[in-house]
Amino acid sequence: MSDNTFQSKEFKNNLERYEAAHNAGKPLYLDPDELTDIAEYYHLHGQLGKALDAIHLAIQMFPGSTQPLAFRARVAILLDNNAEEAIHYADQIEDKSDLDYYYIIAEIMIAGGDDDKANRYLTEKSAEISNEDIDDYYLDVATLFADYDNLTMAKKWLALMHDTDSDDYHELQGRIAMSQGNFTESERIFNKLIDHDPYHAPYWNQLASAQYLHNDVSSSIESSDFSLAINPDDADAIVNKANGLALLGKYTEALNYYKRYKQLQPHSEIGDMGIATVFMGENKLEDALKHWKIAEKLCNSQSVNMIDILRNQCLVSATLGHFDEAFQCISKLESIAGTSHPDVHIIKGYIHLLNNQTEEANICFNKAINESSDQEKNRALFFIAYCYYDCGIMQKAHNIMRLISQSEQAEQFPDLWLYLSVTDYELGLQADFTHDIAKAIAKNPQEVRSEFHEYFPHHLTDDELLPFVNSHPITDKNNPLTPQK
Repeated sequence: MSDNTFQSKEFKNNLERYEAAHNAGKPLYLDPDELTDIAEYYHLHGQLGKALDAIHLAIQMFPGSTQPLAFRARVAILLDNNAEEAIHYADQIEDKSDLDYYYIIAEIMIAGGDDDKANRYLTEKSAEISNEDIDDYYLDVATLFADYDNLTMAKKWLALMHDTDSDDYHELQGRIAMSQGNFTESERIFNKLIDHDPYHAPYWNQLASAQYLHNDVSSSIESSDFSLAINPDDADAIVNKANGLALLGKYTEALNYYKRYKQLQPHSEIGDMGIATVFMGENKLEDALKHWKIAEKLCNSQSVNMIDILRNQCLVSATLGHFDEAFQCISKLESIAGTSHPDVHIIKGYIHLLNNQTEEANICFNKAINESSDQEKNRALFFIAYCYYDCGIMQKAHNIMRLISQSEQAEQFPDLWLYLSVTDYELGLQADFTHDIAKAIAKNPQEVRSEFHEYFPHHLTDDELLPFVNSHPITDKNNPLTPQK
C-alpha cells in the first residue's frame, strides 16, 4: 500500500465518513477495496483493533471479496502465526483466479518455511497470466520472496521482467543490493529514485537503511529527517533515526524515538528490541532483559528477528548470572534454528567463558566456525571475538578482530575498529592503537570518546582527538605494528 494513497483527498474523505458512521453506529457504504485501505491505514498506525473492525465489516458486507480476506489472512500469518486460520480466510476468496489469491496462498507456504513449494505453485500459475500482466506478476512475486529474505528466489523472479526501466523494478533492485551487502550500489539506486520522486518517503527510508548499514550514520539520520518532514508519523523513518542515534551513543534521544515507534506499532517487536539495545548500551541489563522478553512475546516465531532476540536475551541473562534462563533461551534457539546453528554454539561458548571454562568454550567456538558458510564465517568470528572481549580475554579478541580487519568484509562490522582499539590499549600495543583508533575516530568519534572517556580530556573537539593520540602514548614500549593488510 502506497503512502500516497493515504494522503489522497478521496481516502481522507472515506476515512472521515467511516469514522463518523462507526462512532455514531450508523450504516455506511464503502466498497471492499476502500474498507481494506482503511484497515491498512489503521494497521500502519498500530491500531490493530480498528483495522480488524474495518476488515470484518468488509468481509460481512462483501463475502468472498479478495482484498478484505487476503488482508485478514495476512494478519493471521504475520501477527497470530496461525497458518490454519490464514487458510480459513484465503479459502473464502471467491475468485480463485485473482492474482492476490495466488499471492496469499504462496505467502502462507513461505511463512510456513516451504519456499520451494511456493515457488513451484507460483511458477505453475504464471502460465495463466496474460502478457499484459506478466511483468507485474513477476515483480509482485519477486517482492514477496524479498519480503521473506529469500534473495535467491527474488532475483530469479526479478530477472524474468521485460520492463527494467520502472521505478518499482529499481526499488527492488536496491533492496536486494542492500540485503547482499552492496551498500554503495543500493545508495546509488535510491538516490536516483529520489531524483525522480523526492517526496516519496519509502525511498528516503531505504536510503537511510543503506547508509546506516554502510556506517554512514550521520547521512542516515539526515535521510530519516527528510522522510519525517514528508510524514512525521512514518514508522520506518522513526526507527531508522532511532537506530542511528543509538549507534552514535545518543541513548536518551534514541530511546524517545524507539518509544515513539512502539506507540505507532505496539504489536511489533522492533520497538522493544531497540529499547533493549539502548538499555544494554547504558549497562541497564535488568531493564534490557525485560524488553528482550517483551520482544520475544511480540515476535512471530518464523521471523528472522526471533534468533536475534533469543541470542541477546541469552547473553544478557548469562551476564546477569541467570544461567538457567540462559540455557532455556538456548533450548528455544535450538528448536528454531537447529542444534547445528552457529549462533547456538557461540552462545554456549560465551556461557562457558563466563564460567571460566575456556576449553569447553573453544570447542563450541570451533563448531560455530566449522558450521558457518564461507559468507557467514567472518560474522561468526566477530561474535566469537566479542565474547572474548566481553570476558576480558583481550589477546584472543585482538587476534580474531585483527584477522577480520584484514578481510574484504571488514566494513560490515561498524564497531570493529573501536573494539580493536580497546584491545590495543589493554595490551599496550602502541603502534596498533595509533593505527586502529584513527580508523575508529573517522567512523564514530562520539563512540570513541565515550569508550575512552578516561583517556581523552573532556574539552577536546572531534578534530583534536587524533592529534592527542599522536602526542600521548599509552605505553613506553616500542612494539611493532601488528601486520596490516
